[in-house]
Amino acid sequence: MGVSVEFTGLERCAISGYLQRMNLPSVCGIDLPDGFRRHDALGRFVPLQRVDAPVETMGHAMSVCVAPGGDDYGHKLSSLYDFVWYVLTETANNVRQHSGGSGYAAAQVNHTEGMVRVAIADNGRGIRQSFCEAGFPWAAGLDDAAAIRKALEPLVSSKGTPTNEGVGLTLISGLSRLSRAWLLIVSGSGLVRLGPEGRFDSGLLPGKGRYEGTLVAVTFKQAEVNDFPLLLTAAKFEAGLLPQSQPRGNFRP
Repeated sequence: MGVSVEFTGLERCAISGYLQRMNLPSVCGIDLPDGFRRHDALGRFVPLQRVDAPVETMGHAMSVCVAPGGDDYGHKLSSLYDFVWYVLTETANNVRQHSGGSGYAAAQVNHTEGMVRVAIADNGRGIRQSFCEAGFPWAAGLDDAAAIRKALEPLVSSKGTPTNEGVGLTLISGLSRLSRAWLLIVSGSGLVRLGPEGRFDSGLLPGKGRYEGTLVAVTFKQAEVNDFPLLLTAAKFEAGLLPQSQPRGNFRP
């Protein structure tokens, strides 16, 4: 039996404020009270927007907002730009390939805290059902939390269009751990969290909750992402995607 994971009061307040700033009520057609005013972006965030093709264009627009000028080679924010672009485009391609539904993405940077937040959610079939419909015989024996953990393993699924290598969530989780980020993945009734200490926790949504789709959210400190190519190489090495002779680099666990 899964363990129910409770959100702290601080997490609940942060989620509520984040969703209001990111324009979720308007995107979902929710009527807002008279006088309600959403904060102006002012270069701090990209309001919630639909994931559509080409995802590279969406990834660029969001990444350049979070890291202005980072798309230029050698810019001081180039690693931040590349990190955000990678997370957004990999998860957006997962939405298009596996979910069977619509996806929505948002990104935010808090210059005072030095924190960056990126999230993509879809209203599709969810990770476990995606495995079942792909014909994997082992999928029927998994609960939703176990299916999320399975999706973090390399090369579990590389089927569908657009094609990928089946390593999107694998490398995003590796990058999150190496950069001491907070990673949250929700699908069905399952939830998997990773904290800066590098430990994964998994369980069930509180209150017998269920989300018919998949949510991936990454929060990290900008100061932890100074060399994205090295981070990505280390994540690939740890996932067994590079030869064992490949330099590992020095990262905190």
